[in-house]
Amino acid sequence: MSEGALLRVSNFIKVEDDLEKILELKQQFLKEKSTIDTKLTSTMKTQTDSVFMNMNKLKTSADKLGLIKSNLGKINEIYDASITDIKDYDTIKKMTAVNQFLLQVENLSRDVSKFKQYIAYINQLIQEEFEIISEDIAYPMENLLKIHFNLTQARNLQDYLEKESTNLSDDLKSIVQKIVAPMKATVRKFDELLREVIISMTESLKDGNSELVFKLIKVIEFEANEDLKFQLMENLDLNKSKDINSINYSTYRGSRRHYKKFFFDKLEESLADTFNKCVEHFQDDKMQVYDNLNWLEDELVFVVDRLAPIFPIRWQISNFIQNVYYNKLHKFTMEVINSDPPAEDLMKILSYDSHYSNFITALHTSPEEEGGSNRKSIIKKEQKSIIGDELKNVVLEDYLKVFCGKMDEWNDNLMKQETETFSSRDDPPDLYNYHQVIEDQDAQEEMILIEINTEVFVLPDFKTPLSMLKEQADVAADSGYGKILVGVIENWSQCYIKRAVNYQTMIEEEFDKYMSVYNNERFLIKESKTKNLFRRPSAPRPAYEDIENMTEEELAQISKPCLLEYLVALGNTYEINTDRLQDKFLPTYKGKVHSSYQGRIEQAFEDTLTPSTELNAQVIRMLVDIIVNDLYPALSNVFTKSWYDDDKAKNMDEPDMADQIVETICDYMAEMRSYATYELYSVTFNILMDAVVSTYIRMGFENILHGSGKKIDPKAVKKYKSFRDGIERDIAKFYTALEPLVTRKDGYYLVTSLRAIELLGEFATCDDPAEIAPEIWEHEILENFYYCTTDYVKGILLCRKDMDNKQVNMIVSHLSERQKEYHANVEPPAMPISTLNNFFYN
Repeated sequence: MSEGALLRVSNFIKVEDDLEKILELKQQFLKEKSTIDTKLTSTMKTQTDSVFMNMNKLKTSADKLGLIKSNLGKINEIYDASITDIKDYDTIKKMTAVNQFLLQVENLSRDVSKFKQYIAYINQLIQEEFEIISEDIAYPMENLLKIHFNLTQARNLQDYLEKESTNLSDDLKSIVQKIVAPMKATVRKFDELLREVIISMTESLKDGNSELVFKLIKVIEFEANEDLKFQLMENLDLNKSKDINSINYSTYRGSRRHYKKFFFDKLEESLADTFNKCVEHFQDDKMQVYDNLNWLEDELVFVVDRLAPIFPIRWQISNFIQNVYYNKLHKFTMEVINSDPPAEDLMKILSYDSHYSNFITALHTSPEEEGGSNRKSIIKKEQKSIIGDELKNVVLEDYLKVFCGKMDEWNDNLMKQETETFSSRDDPPDLYNYHQVIEDQDAQEEMILIEINTEVFVLPDFKTPLSMLKEQADVAADSGYGKILVGVIENWSQCYIKRAVNYQTMIEEEFDKYMSVYNNERFLIKESKTKNLFRRPSAPRPAYEDIENMTEEELAQISKPCLLEYLVALGNTYEINTDRLQDKFLPTYKGKVHSSYQGRIEQAFEDTLTPSTELNAQVIRMLVDIIVNDLYPALSNVFTKSWYDDDKAKNMDEPDMADQIVETICDYMAEMRSYATYELYSVTFNILMDAVVSTYIRMGFENILHGSGKKIDPKAVKKYKSFRDGIERDIAKFYTALEPLVTRKDGYYLVTSLRAIELLGEFATCDDPAEIAPEIWEHEILENFYYCTTDYVKGILLCRKDMDNKQVNMIVSHLSERQKEYHANVEPPAMPISTLNNFFYN
């Protein structure tokens, strides 16, 4: 028993009780066997019947092959009998050949005798047709096929006579040549007629004369087929085996006539002549040719849509015509390029080259006017560019070099002009109507947007750089080459950065001149008792003798007026231009190039951000320094005796220190608000508050620790001695005067900045600094001034009369530990208050 059978039996009999089912299982197996036998029997019968049927068919085929073989034998017998049984077969064959020869001589005699008249008849037909088609392109050339037939007969006779005369004497040869000599003129006339038809076929088809084109195709196709037949027989050596005396000379050809080549040659001459006439028309300004090639594009569209479908596909008439025009365009373009044209002409060439490539691509992919199939292009890829990819890259590089050189030259001249304008400041800055959207808060502290139009200061001709970018980038974009556009934008970006760096250097020089004349630090060091107040050396500035005794006119020669106004105009200019570059120029030109170039355009515009931001930061820093410089005389009295006793100033009808400070700030900022963008104004105001508050605190510390100020008595409550009262007085004056200068949203920064001064009162007058100072430090200072240094607390504690260095250092050490823990557990805010950043004092 097989392993399969044993396996199946084991599946049925697994336990002892299964033995009782043996009979039942046996019956089941018998039924299955019977079913399988039935199926096998049926299949076997089908296969057997098929085999017998195929054998019968094979026998029938063998019988038919035998019959065919026997019939072929009978045919051979009949053929042999037709030769051997006919009496005088050789004689009959010779007589037949003689009869054919006599008929040939008779026909030749008749045709030769009338050959001259026949040629004259053909010439007359040609002349009549030529005169009509020359005047009317709608004429369908009714006799063209007739002329071609008769001329073909005449030329065949000519070929036959010339072939036959090769074995004749020289005299007879000369006679033959004299007979056929008129054929040369007739052939020339026919060729001229055919040339006129070829030249006229496109215009005739436009005029609805398709019959002329079909007849032309018929003639050329016939000649091409006859040439092919002759060539094949020549290659097989069949022409040599012909009996020249018995052949039908009306169909005889002695050589190929090349009318298909003639067709393409004359068509090319006609197309070239048309293009050359266009070039000659604009010979005084050849670049106008590229602006006036609409006719060529219309012609190619017509050829693809109307002319090409009429011709056989194998002719590839559309591609031939396109290649002719391409070659002429390429040759003309190379002549222009080799003449060393200016950059503008190179751009026009590149622009048309891109247009031509797009046109050709569209020409061979757009649906035809009739039917839904797409045009198929077999134009070589390199022919889509009229200057070729390799040379195109060279031209692109040359153009970019020329263009970038001119842009660099323009930028250098612009920088000189900008330097002269900013340094002389003969005229006030220009005004520009600027639409702004300002973020603010309503009474419920919900964010709102306010749109305003204001007149802001800008530098003269501030639009020039962006106008230049738009002008040049638009020209580059019109060229259709992303490489050109990217190169133009990248070079412009570098020029823009150079101008920003030039402004940074220039305004630094102008600021140094200003501070050399109006610097209050010099006077404070000379007049103030606080000798250490400004002991940190500032950057070296130009030294001028006898500044104090100079007149206003003499001072103006050193530092021209309107520096603050021009600084604001400079900041406004770069803010406005930066917004326009990012919001308008970037998306506009990014969308005009392939995705492979978009990253470079983004990078080029992004590269301008850092120099612009740094320049505006420098402008704001200088504006703040100028204002703070004017505050030094008032700030030098912080925490001195006069600071406590503000009534003395009132009695002398003079503003006290706080009044002087806010009055100066309000004067500057109110004026600045009238001609600055709100973004520039807002940032300047916040940084100014940082500078004023930190300077207020630092100078107060230095007055107490190194100057005429006395240490703070935490217990003092009398008027003119209470430190906390003095702080609260100044805070109230600062907030009341400055709050109207900012929006509700920016008011938060003002309040928080002033809180740095307010907390001095708490540090200076608290009962237990060792306990209270760390709490204020963690919950007030670090929460609001994340990057504040411990010098802030150290300074105010050292100013207390009741604390020494040892006590202060212990508290400061504890504050440092808390600061480390706080920074480890709390992330810095997104917009930190910078008032006490890196605070220090001398």
